[in-house]
Amino acid sequence: MSERRGRALRGGAALLVLLMAPLATAQDDYPADITPPPGTRYPCALTALPQGLPGIPETDRAFINRSYARILKATQAKLVLLNALEQQREMRARLLRYLETTEGLLARQRTEEVPAGLEPFQQDVLGALELQRTFFSKAEAERERDGSMDDVYRIPEGRLASSRLIAAWGRMRARYPGWPSETRESIYHHLCALDLF
Repeated sequence: MSERRGRALRGGAALLVLLMAPLATAQDDYPADITPPPGTRYPCALTALPQGLPGIPETDRAFINRSYARILKATQAKLVLLNALEQQREMRARLLRYLETTEGLLARQRTEEVPAGLEPFQQDVLGALELQRTFFSKAEAERERDGSMDDVYRIPEGRLASSRLIAAWGRMRARYPGWPSETRESIYHHLCALDLF
């Protein structure tokens, strides 16, 4: 093989690697570090998604990876805002930041190509996040009026969002009945951590 042809092949291979890199990244959006924001903690025993998502079919993995990366980000934004509401400090600024963050997460989740059969899960997740956004807008107003956190937790959208997350968990459990406990527990605790109750 001529030297020029060898360089051309190596250049083509390098170009292929560069073109494939965004695809690889798109498959694995889940962060390496799931530490909760400073001053907060997860309300349950959240563990990172296991590498390779054992028990999840190949056709679903990219969607599950990206969806749960967004669920984690929404959870972290929720924790920061809840902390502000509990302390009655920086509530408006934290609410606006939360709404901005979750608006972006919802927009990206809505554009996902959903594997056949996961559409009801997608609708439950989107519905839960929409309801939580309404809940937190009302919660901030309640705390500004000096309402208690008990008053906040009586806002109906919080319970409605919780019902959608429970439904999302039921759909996951039914779809992947043979998954290993490591995957099952991580998926469950992501939805649990996003929940308000």
